[in-house]
Amino acid sequence: MTHRHLLLPLMLLFACSTAPAGAQTILHHDGGATVADRKIDGTRVERAARTTLAPPSAARPLATTTPAGAALCDAAPVAWHGLPLPDGEDGTLSPLSFMHAATLNNHGRIAFAALVDDAARNQGVFTADADGLRIVALGCGPGGGSGSSDACGDPSPIGGTFTGFFLSTFATPDINDAGDVLFLADVTGGSAPRGLFLYRATTGTIVKVAAVGDPSPLGGTITRLGMGSMNNVGTIAFLATTDDGDGSDVLLWQDGTLTKYVAAGDPAPGGGTFWAIGTEFWGFEDGSSIAGGPVPGINESGQVSFRGYVSGGVAAGGLFLGTKGTHEWLVRAGDAVPGGGTYNDFGAPLLNNNGEIAFFSETSDTSALAWVVGKPGQWRRALAPYDAIGDGIAWELAYSRNPMNALADNGDLAVWTRRFMSDSSELNTLLVSHADASLDVLAVQGTPTPFGGSWGGSMDGWPSINQANQLRVGSATPGFALSADVVLTTCASSPDVIFRDGFDGGA
Repeated sequence: MTHRHLLLPLMLLFACSTAPAGAQTILHHDGGATVADRKIDGTRVERAARTTLAPPSAARPLATTTPAGAALCDAAPVAWHGLPLPDGEDGTLSPLSFMHAATLNNHGRIAFAALVDDAARNQGVFTADADGLRIVALGCGPGGGSGSSDACGDPSPIGGTFTGFFLSTFATPDINDAGDVLFLADVTGGSAPRGLFLYRATTGTIVKVAAVGDPSPLGGTITRLGMGSMNNVGTIAFLATTDDGDGSDVLLWQDGTLTKYVAAGDPAPGGGTFWAIGTEFWGFEDGSSIAGGPVPGINESGQVSFRGYVSGGVAAGGLFLGTKGTHEWLVRAGDAVPGGGTYNDFGAPLLNNNGEIAFFSETSDTSALAWVVGKPGQWRRALAPYDAIGDGIAWELAYSRNPMNALADNGDLAVWTRRFMSDSSELNTLLVSHADASLDVLAVQGTPTPFGGSWGGSMDGWPSINQANQLRVGSATPGFALSADVVLTTCASSPDVIFRDGFDGGA
């Protein structure tokens, strides 16, 4: 049901009032860390978890799209606070799912990093699904980037043992349909202090993808690693810095072979050169840093999506698709945004198997931000501030990040927002934006969950979606657990049994 009769009162309410008291914000990442980054004009900036934007001088006209009210066939918690570890290990899981992301494969299995309470082996990388929790690797100590020498973790393939893992958004592990898991970890007593590793589910073994100090395919030495994305044949596209450079580049790994995919200094399509690919750096107390993003995406045909900044080219920067090493512009700074304005800058491009992308963008429109989906000639604005969603408007949006792929092959986009409601409250909301521009609301702060308790006041901003109509959401779940990773299964053709009014925005 569309509830279009609600639009006129909503438009009058928001058009006749000032902007909401809480200014618009961009959710860049979880936690309290500050990240060094570069903008498209080369300006160096420090990005906190949230960036507050100045309210526009006038509210943008509200969109005519309202939630379609698709049903949830299932909502199953697969990992939650207090869940005992398997395999005789001490401790219970502390995933802090409301602020730490996870990835989702087509079998409904998630991969994530989490803390472990009441155990010396106090952190790890895990997978979970309806059949239970599985351990990929355990470590111990203060965490990734601490310089810990605690040696009670699992053995590392580069010698020594795993110490710290990275729980923040930028280092979320990736998982493919075989159950293989890609993750970053620190190591003590090994040949390198940090590496990017691949867990192979069929053998239960872990192999090195790359480590700090390895030879770089660009020449020189890898001095900084970042996270990557992985497909079902095990091709990995990830970020790395060579010889302490001022940015990071995209490297490819396949069955032990490491090659360059695209790097600063390479020619850009149409002229000019890339001056930057990866621009974020996350610093840690041990003096090290990680190449945080934007992480590239990769699909099953081996196409790679990435953001690039360009000097002397047809535009200052934009989003690109590489096919067998040949790169093409998908969208450029200055291009028109669906719904109004032009693009100023971009987050990571999430990539599906049809060569379509979804991305967060900063724009010149009064909304200042937008999530956009599609490919050249077929773009749609999925969500922007001031878009109407039930009895409220979209207000806060999250920056797009791989490997949390929120774009399905049918064009569905899983997206989080904080809505500003007509009663001046603000509600975390999980949506699906469909290819026909309709929206379905799947989870709303303060409403009951199907498995007990309620969706809490904190919700992770980076959902994932698969090709089986499933989504992963992380949320506080008071009345069930402190937090939980939940796999939702939608069934768009069924009556809406969860939110009968299509948007249930109640407190």
